[in-house]
Amino acid sequence: MNIPSALSIAAIIAATAIQAVSAISQVSAVGAKFFTDDGKQFYIKGIAYQLTPDDPLIDTNQCQLDAKQMQDLGANTIRVYHVDPDGDHTECMKAFADAGIYLFLDLDTFSTAITQSNTEWNQTQLSAFNAVLDEFQSFDNLAGVFVGNEVLYFANGSDTAPYVKAAIRDVKAYRDSKGYRKIPVGYSAADIPELRPMLQNYLACGGNASENADFFSLNAYEWCGSSSYRTSGYSELQANATGYSIPIFFSETGCITARPRTFEDLTAILGPEMDGTWSGAIVYEWIEEANNYGLISYGPSVAATATEAVGGFTRSGTPTPISPDYSNLKNQWATLTPTGVPLSVYSASASSLSPPACPTSTPGGWVVDGGVAIASLGQSLDRNAATATSSGASSTGSTPSASATKKGTANGGKEIAGMSIGLAGVMLGFLITPITNAWSGYQSPSKSSLPFADILADVSSTSRVPSNKGPVIAISSSRDIKIINPSFHILIPASESNANFCKTLLSSFLLNYPPPTMINFGKDFTGNHQGKGSNTGKVEGVLSFLRTHKGIHNNDLVLVIDGTDVWFQLPPEIMVTRYHQIIRKANERLKRTYGTITQERPWQGGKRERVQKYAQTVVFAADKICWPNRAEDPACASIPPSTLPQDVYGAKTDTDPDEFSSRPKYMSAGTIIGPVGDVRAVYERAMEKVEGGLGAMGDQFVFGEIFGEQEYQRGLLQRSQSLHRRSLVWLSNTFGSSEAFSVPIAASTNMTVVPGQRYEFGIGLDYESQLFQTMTHSASDVDFLDYSNTSSRTKIQQNHQNPQSGPLCLPTDIQRARPPFPGNYGITDLATSTLVPLSPNLDQIPANRTWQTLRLATNLYVPVVPTLLHINGDKSLLTTWWNRIWFQPHGRALLRRYMRTPQPMVWGTMGGEERTWDRRGGKGGVWTATGSWLGWGDVCKGYEEEVFGDGKGEWGREEGDGRVFNFWGNQIIGDIIDEGGS
Repeated sequence: MNIPSALSIAAIIAATAIQAVSAISQVSAVGAKFFTDDGKQFYIKGIAYQLTPDDPLIDTNQCQLDAKQMQDLGANTIRVYHVDPDGDHTECMKAFADAGIYLFLDLDTFSTAITQSNTEWNQTQLSAFNAVLDEFQSFDNLAGVFVGNEVLYFANGSDTAPYVKAAIRDVKAYRDSKGYRKIPVGYSAADIPELRPMLQNYLACGGNASENADFFSLNAYEWCGSSSYRTSGYSELQANATGYSIPIFFSETGCITARPRTFEDLTAILGPEMDGTWSGAIVYEWIEEANNYGLISYGPSVAATATEAVGGFTRSGTPTPISPDYSNLKNQWATLTPTGVPLSVYSASASSLSPPACPTSTPGGWVVDGGVAIASLGQSLDRNAATATSSGASSTGSTPSASATKKGTANGGKEIAGMSIGLAGVMLGFLITPITNAWSGYQSPSKSSLPFADILADVSSTSRVPSNKGPVIAISSSRDIKIINPSFHILIPASESNANFCKTLLSSFLLNYPPPTMINFGKDFTGNHQGKGSNTGKVEGVLSFLRTHKGIHNNDLVLVIDGTDVWFQLPPEIMVTRYHQIIRKANERLKRTYGTITQERPWQGGKRERVQKYAQTVVFAADKICWPNRAEDPACASIPPSTLPQDVYGAKTDTDPDEFSSRPKYMSAGTIIGPVGDVRAVYERAMEKVEGGLGAMGDQFVFGEIFGEQEYQRGLLQRSQSLHRRSLVWLSNTFGSSEAFSVPIAASTNMTVVPGQRYEFGIGLDYESQLFQTMTHSASDVDFLDYSNTSSRTKIQQNHQNPQSGPLCLPTDIQRARPPFPGNYGITDLATSTLVPLSPNLDQIPANRTWQTLRLATNLYVPVVPTLLHINGDKSLLTTWWNRIWFQPHGRALLRRYMRTPQPMVWGTMGGEERTWDRRGGKGGVWTATGSWLGWGDVCKGYEEEVFGDGKGEWGREEGDGRVFNFWGNQIIGDIIDEGGS
């Protein structure tokens, strides 16, 4: 424990009278607080700042621009994760010092970090750490250094802690041997509940101050939106830190699941509840990237090949604040000004602080028992032998950690990817996926314990594991990501085309969704109780495609929708991002409700670890009524409550006998999204039920029963849990927390649990209609809003007697989406293109239209603008609402513009490589399950008036005959001519 002596404290106090000439006071760790050398307590108001992967502190002009903007924001600290020790950092450090901004710096590089998966501490690592310290130690605004960031990233990784402590010991020894000032040396931890508060206590315990951390920090994203000190768990963090003997602060915070970010957690951290113990927080992060954590941007996204871009985001120029997050944070910091205690007053109590007791091992969690010897330089951890391989020293732990591959390329860094591995897996999970594909069903056994249950399917089904071909960057720690190059597939069961099917296609084309695959096209289901393929044939056709198609992989994302009553409303990027946000929130609820279990891993030699009991990966739409299942069936009787507030419809909520004011909580089977492996598992079970005699009941009945049985089984198992957990659930229900799930009541008497039968499929519902807005008993909740017209918007709210008191605003993710109407750039080139030629009569598109100025279908009660509409109630809406959708009456012109675009849709870039939604390619048409391509004219000829409603005639013949070919040489306009030319 680094408790300063009375002499050292006196020296610091005396320094206030004889300060060296400096632009900024130095920061020191004294007892449990930070102080500047003028004797004032220092509170961190920080920003994570990794503008470029290797080093953001060498571009003087950029540092000056950013420092000035941070000064406006009110920041006094930055955190930088990686630098090049051979670079010249003098001018950048001066720019930040002149702005009153300090630096907390990670010492590791991409190749020298201590990792849980391959734990070692050697001279090469130490020398690299020391090189960074050498470069930065002379700067007065260096406030502290980290020897590691989230090195322990799974609950079973505590045997790595002695190696972190060894790094602290050796860096401090080097610092002192060189005569450097006492620059604080500490650690940044992942927020792992099973390791609280053992890790923080371990790094500060024992009587040898030379081995103990000078500070401890936590990366925590628990407080989301308008949470509270207790609900967020901050009260528990405060209890764990009370009496702690070294400074403690948040090295990352800033949850984004509730937008816009209001940063209300800072009112606790820098307020009277916590400012006596905690030294502030660093908000994640400065630059806007794919993870949507940014506070500023340097312009719109660009091609990944641009020299100033990494991952498709410009990283230089004048920083532009992102509203309202930037101003929200600025306002919070402006009002939060803790003064703390002067060093002259604090010095006496600091000298009396005692280090915490070294923690003892706990079942399923911390395994480093007591004050065992920390690792020696050159030591590595052999978990199989449970002994160290160097110098005959004993290993400090024996519980196995998650196994992962060695580190990949430098561009796999967490700082560019965006966050801790748990958040990365959720917010960027479609782009960045665990190496073992823990979410996908029918996978080989997972080796990692992500914050979700990692085995959702029969682990023996290895024959169904895809090859996962393609370039990858492998995960080995929270800083590394694996890009499996996943695709996004849309499947539409439909045996034939009609006008409503073409409306679905048009809406998907204009938003640049991948070309759909038409399941069962051309099949005849007459007389088989299959209703044009909507029942047995629908299940069988989708399952066959998921089983056999060579271009589809378990980690791909798949969306299955009904074919004649679904309209897409928002771009696919928003759908994918919202999907992952739903998954994250759902898994947080499931963990709170059902907890964790100890899981034995026979494929890892019988090793055991704590994992989340249940997890969600598959999302269906939610409906207000349960049909066609009977009331006593599990689909109706055993499902959990909605997550919407209990008064979302006012006093009528859940009491309306006609269920128009009921919260959606029943499954609607018309829309489903999830990883291919897990969706396939659901369809496998559905096919078993169809073949067992339920085919005539319809797919809605079958999928509803699967969901109900899952929840019934969970409820039965939970009834054997402790009274304590049931009491917590009761309290949550009694006091109306919409965030907490109660344990489903196993009320159904119409189900017999069969031993050995699989009931767990990771299914959940989109209760808030973020993705899927159904219309059964919900059409009256929806209206089309022009968000630029305040008076009209207010009037619509009043007409709906909407209990939402405030004005509705366009959600941030839509505001930031690419413009819905293409600009006029490149029009000269397009006019001379061999593709669809421009026509003054056909190609009139309004200029400068934004999402703010368009009519968007909005659920006024949640409120939410859904990504798609499922018109599964009153079918007359398929006609009356069609002309109100945002792209009408310009559907034909926009489709022509879409056809004119020569390149396939690109969904993202990383590492300099662009990736398309669907590797098969294609544009302006559909694939069949057998691999045939059908263009718009093949599928939708003859339905033009119902689809476009503009009276301009047959597609491709509006101004006479002619044939036009697309980028791949396929004819997209005009009659198809056979090979003989007839």
